[in-house]
Amino acid sequence: LAPFRSLEVVLLVVALAGLLLSVLAVAGIAGSLSRPVLRLAEIARRVEEGDYSSQPSADLDRADELGQLARSFQHMTAGLAERDKVRDLLGKVASPAIAAELTRRQLVLGGEEKKVTVLFSDLRNFTPLSEALEPAELLEMLNAYLTAMSQIVDAHGGVIDKYVGDALMALFGAPLEMPDQATRACANALEMRTALAELNERVFRLKGFTLGFGVGIHTGTVVAGNVGSPERYNYTVIGDAVNVASRLQSLTRNPEYDTDIIVSDASLRESTQRFRTRRLGEVAVKGKQQPVLIHALVGPE
Repeated sequence: LAPFRSLEVVLLVVALAGLLLSVLAVAGIAGSLSRPVLRLAEIARRVEEGDYSSQPSADLDRADELGQLARSFQHMTAGLAERDKVRDLLGKVASPAIAAELTRRQLVLGGEEKKVTVLFSDLRNFTPLSEALEPAELLEMLNAYLTAMSQIVDAHGGVIDKYVGDALMALFGAPLEMPDQATRACANALEMRTALAELNERVFRLKGFTLGFGVGIHTGTVVAGNVGSPERYNYTVIGDAVNVASRLQSLTRNPEYDTDIIVSDASLRESTQRFRTRRLGEVAVKGKQQPVLIHALVGPE
């Protein structure tokens, strides 16, 4: 019996050793599989936070499925990084809201009807300033003015549609819906007035004179969308409301009105907040059969 018992012990030891080796082998294989997956999971978390610098470089040369997954992941993150780069570039040449709308939607020509509030702003006394300053100084001053005005538009939820020299056109209600668009536009104009007064302190100290501006605000229906050619186009709005707002801005030059902000009665009726205004009367606007009732925007209620 002793030899049989010795054989049993040997077989048991061999079986246990085989089992241990199997466990170690499985653990090694599992580790070699799980480590790349865990690395990818960590990199994916960083990508979700907008960090595209981490790449699964250690696994790119693998010849198995994990290597293929790592290479596909690298291509995906490169595409995401390029998309964000394009969106950031769009954000510098268009309002961030418009850039987001352009990247979210399929880019096609055409548009949709929207009720929007259009704000036109134009800098005054710019000609004498251009004569008094060197070109570099003039550009610095203009950029300081437009930066201040643009930051105010952004703060009130509006978007800059375009800059034309020292003028700007802002939209409230496109591309993003905005139920209190008229209120925001009026509050925006009042804050622009305050910001210009602060900028004028600097201009007066430098050159001894001040700048002025004119603002026109009107609410109406427009067609909002991509306008241009299939190769190159911009998101903008076109329609009667744009023409009226531009006309009201030009009326601020009329000394009889004695105001730098003119708002249409249509915008005041749409506003969810009351403002101090002064009735200016009705004016004829080219292309409109009915006159437009306008008011001077004095301040908050």
